[in-house]
Amino acid sequence: MDARKGNIYEILNGNKQFLIPDYQRFYSWDLEQCKRLWGDIVEMQKKGKIGHFVGSIVNIAEQAMPTGVQKYMIIDGQQRMTTLTLLLLALRDYSIANPQDASINSRRIDNMLLKNEYESGDERYKLLLTQTDRDILISLVERKPIPEGTVSRLLNNYNFFMGKIKDKDLPLLKFMSLSENCKL
Repeated sequence: MDARKGNIYEILNGNKQFLIPDYQRFYSWDLEQCKRLWGDIVEMQKKGKIGHFVGSIVNIAEQAMPTGVQKYMIIDGQQRMTTLTLLLLALRDYSIANPQDASINSRRIDNMLLKNEYESGDERYKLLLTQTDRDILISLVERKPIPEGTVSRLLNNYNFFMGKIKDKDLPLLKFMSLSENCKL
């Protein structure tokens, strides 16, 4: 096993895909964990801290691919990885809805951190959840409508982050530099 420090940008950047094995539980973080993460980010900004350790992501690379998407099976850290993806989705969507606020590059988030830009099918997505949550996450990534009345922690937590970003608890420029320093 190879352990190394990195931030969410370093981990997701490149032609990679992180898979959640079917034997893993579905996404289970609720608003309390998201509030804690958001509070940590706000506290980090207030104290002028450069980085914040959010936990480890344990993964195993599948057979090395000479071309195409390198796949990694997430053994531990699915909840953190999924929650950070929801936060990135909220930042991207806020940026698209508010183009006058140029502090967030929605295309960069979309093409570097959420999608493998030149791939198709399932390989297009950086994170593939278990079947229980997969369609909702893909709909969020692709900005497709989600049927009204759909109950999902993914949606609840995405909406929580959207609300916090809209409230501008943190200046977005500072937030983007801080999110780059969330260590995994």
